[in-house]
Amino acid sequence: MKLHTEIARGLKWTAGAKLGSQLVTWGITIYVMRVLDPGDYGLLAMATVFLALLAMFAEVGLGPALVQKSELAPETVRRAYGIVWVVNLVLFALLNLAAGLVAGFYGEARLVPVLHVLSLQFLIIPFIVVPDAMLQRKLDYKWRSLIELATAVAASVATLLMALAGYGVWSLVAGMLANTACKAVLLNVVSPYLRLPSFALGGMRQVVQFGGNVTASRFLWFFFTQIDVVLIGRLLGDHVLGLYSVAVHLASLPAQRVSGILNQVAFPAAARFQHDRAAIGAQLLRAIGYVSLIAFPILWGMSCVAYELIPVLLGPEWGGAILPFQILTLVMPFRMIIGFLPTVTDALGRSDVALRNAALGCLVMPAALYVGSHWGIAGVAYAWVTAYPVVLFMNLRRMLPVIGISLRAVAERVAPALFSAAGMYGAVWAVRMAWRGAGGVTALVLEIVAGVCSYVLLSMVCNRALLAELLRRGRPASPAA
Repeated sequence: MKLHTEIARGLKWTAGAKLGSQLVTWGITIYVMRVLDPGDYGLLAMATVFLALLAMFAEVGLGPALVQKSELAPETVRRAYGIVWVVNLVLFALLNLAAGLVAGFYGEARLVPVLHVLSLQFLIIPFIVVPDAMLQRKLDYKWRSLIELATAVAASVATLLMALAGYGVWSLVAGMLANTACKAVLLNVVSPYLRLPSFALGGMRQVVQFGGNVTASRFLWFFFTQIDVVLIGRLLGDHVLGLYSVAVHLASLPAQRVSGILNQVAFPAAARFQHDRAAIGAQLLRAIGYVSLIAFPILWGMSCVAYELIPVLLGPEWGGAILPFQILTLVMPFRMIIGFLPTVTDALGRSDVALRNAALGCLVMPAALYVGSHWGIAGVAYAWVTAYPVVLFMNLRRMLPVIGISLRAVAERVAPALFSAAGMYGAVWAVRMAWRGAGGVTALVLEIVAGVCSYVLLSMVCNRALLAELLRRGRPASPAA
C-alpha cells in the first residue's frame, strides 16, 4: 500500500475521532472553567509541571523505538517492557518523596495530597506502552482513534461530575487519572500484551539509544514549554498562574489537536515508508499547505476577537486572561505547522535532530521568558512572540534537509494563508471600531462573520492554487480513472 493511501486512511480515522471527542470535551471543558475558580487551575498547573517533567521519562522513548525499528524480535519487546516497569516504579516513588519539596517551592501545602494521588499514573503507564506501540506498528488507526475518543469522553465526564459536586481541583485530578486508566484498559482489550517483562539488557543498545534521544528531546522540549508556568507560579502566585494557564490552554487547543492528529498518523506511516524520502517530502509539503489554510484563520481569528470571546465563554472574572490569550494565539499557527516535523525526523531514524532543536529552545527561551516575567503575564506572552520565531527559523533549517525539502518551498506553501489571515485581522478590527457600542455576544457574532467572509474572499485571491487543489481532490474520480 502507498504512503498517501495510508496517510489518508489514518487521517480519516484519527481526525474523525478527534472531531467526535472535541464536540464533547470542548463544551465540557469550557463549562468546567466557568464552575471552577482560577486558583484551582493554578494549583493543578503547579502540580502538573513536576508530574509532566517525570512523565517525560515514563516510557523512556521505548514506545517510539519499538515502532521505528524495522525488524522487531519478541525478546526485544519483553526487555523494553521490563525497562518501562522499572522506570515507572522509580518515578512513582520519586514523585511521592518529592511532593513536600514541590509544595515548599511554591509555598502551597495543598500540593502534597494532589501529587500523591497523581503519582498513581506511573503504576498504569506500563500497561499502555507496548500495546499502543503494537497498534502503531500495524498502522491500526481505527482502534487507536476509537480508544482515544472513549478516553477523552470518559475523562471529561469524570471531571464534570466532580466539578458539579463541588470538589474543586480534585475534579481536574480525577479527569487526568480517568484518562490514563481508561486508555490502559481499552488498549489491553484490543491489543493485549500478556507476557512477563524481562530485565535482561542484551541486544538493547540500539533501541535504548534511540529511545534515549527521544526522551532527552522530550525533556528539553518540556523545559522549553513549561518554564513560563514555573516562573509565573513562583513570582506571581496561583491566581495569576490560573489566568495564564487557561489562556495558554485555550490558545494551544487547536495546535495540540491538529498536531496530535498529524503526529499519530505521520510517525508510524513515515517509519513504515522511511526508504522513500521523496514521497514523504511531497506529502509533508501538501500537509503544511492544508494546515496553514486552517491554522491562521482559526488562531488569528481567535486573537482578534479575544476581547469579546473570553468574557462570553468564561465570564468576566477571566478578563485577566484576554491579553496573554490574544498575544499567544499569534504565534500558535507556526507551532501548529511545524509541530509534526520532529515526528517525521524521528521516524526517519534521526532522533538526534529533535534533540538538538530542543536544546536550542532551552538556551533561548528561558532567558527571554525570565525578562518578560518582570512585566507580568503579558510580558511572558510577548517573550513568546519575539523569541520563538528565532528558535523556529533555526530549527527549520536543521530539520528540512533531513526530510528533503527546502525552506523556500515551505514558505511558498505558508505565505498565501498568512497574508489572507492578516487581511482578515484588519477587517475584524475595522468592524470592532465601527460597532463599539454593540454588546459582547452581538459584537462577537459580527466580528466572526466579518472574519469568515474576508478570509474566504482573500483566500480566493491569494491562495487560489491550494483551493483549486482541494477542489480537485474532493471531486469523485471518473470511471476511466
